Amino acid sequence: MIKFIFSAALAATSFTFFAQVNPTSAEETNMKTLAAVQDTGWAVSGLVNIGATGTMFSQWASGGINSIGVNGLFNGQANYRKGKNAWDNNVVIGYGLLKQGFESNVPWVKTDDRFDLTSKYGRPLNAKWNYAALLNLNSQFSPGFATGGDGRPDRTAKISDFLAPARVLFAIGLDHKPTSTISVFISPITYRGIYVGNENLANAGAFGVEKAVYDTEGNIITPGEHLRNEMGAYVRVNHNQKFLGEKLNWTNKLELFSNYLDNPQNMDINFESIAAYKVTKNIGISLSLQLIYDDNTQLSKGEFTDNNGITRQDIGPGLQSKYVMNVGFVRTF
Repeated sequence: MIKFIFSAALAATSFTFFAQVNPTSAEETNMKTLAAVQDTGWAVSGLVNIGATGTMFSQWASGGINSIGVNGLFNGQANYRKGKNAWDNNVVIGYGLLKQGFESNVPWVKTDDRFDLTSKYGRPLNAKWNYAALLNLNSQFSPGFATGGDGRPDRTAKISDFLAPARVLFAIGLDHKPTSTISVFISPITYRGIYVGNENLANAGAFGVEKAVYDTEGNIITPGEHLRNEMGAYVRVNHNQKFLGEKLNWTNKLELFSNYLDNPQNMDINFESIAAYKVTKNIGISLSLQLIYDDNTQLSKGEFTDNNGITRQDIGPGLQSKYVMNVGFVRTF
């Protein structure tokens, strides 16, 4: 189904290029009216949500572990309208930490870590479509570790780091806004670069970069590549809507990418949903869900026994999911 939707979207792009280049007189009138209405300059909006949780036990018969956690989320938009120019910018920053036990030697555990910046510029093609160029950058701030046998991070097994990975995407295509709350961007010409700044991760071939070449004694002959270049097709659907008298703000993002250069049938998927509810003027709840399928990211999915009775690690691409809930101070603007 996903492949069918993606193919249909690309077909719609090609059809639009050839069939909708010359708008009718009625469409031209609508375009001029729309431009006049949207000639508003900069419009800035967003939310900040900061929360903390904690538990403390003393001679508690049922048992428990002392813990403290903090989470922060920023989701902001800055959009510009002037004449036929439409420039939309969005940044999402999230970070969270959790500490189980108050001893000084117990490290903090990362519960959320993301930075995502998108900038899109467009000009009208006709009453329904815009020419558009989109730039996206996303990465993280601090290291991530594999899960150890005790369920806690194994500090000797780093699996990600600052700018490892960092993804840059640049796309040229068409932008369609069927309603004021939904936009659909379609690009048959998209560059995506995956950068791995950590030397050890690059040598291991993490996130799809070319891994290092070793001799028989384990010495590196050729270091791993830090950059993986991809060229493909890209679809991005955005939804942003407010409910309950603007107390509830709900944003959704779906991204589909097919790499022409390597297994184009294996599509990368990124879906993110953020719901923020303002309970009082300064207290709110935010809930975010993110689902990722990246064919280049190898995940450890447990162990299995092969036909010879040998226990092996099940490693390969799979669905990644993350849920974050935050209750605390909230400010919208």
